Amino acid sequence: MFDPFSQQGAGELNVLKRHLQSTVLTLLDRNTSQREIHRLTGVDRKTIRRYQALRAGAEANSPGK
Repeated sequence: MFDPFSQQGAGELNVLKRHLQSTVLTLLDRNTSQREIHRLTGVDRKTIRRYQALRAGAEANSPGK
């Protein structure tokens, strides 16, 4: 599974729970707007933008077919 914070240190971080990460990433994959994701999940839009940017960066570095 996509884990955007796996490279961070062992310090205290505010990280979304796995089920919310999965929900946000699934909705982003389905081209759901950030506002709609916020309405459905309660996750802050800035957090959604961060996950969207991390997902775009991870896809850009993945090998193509």
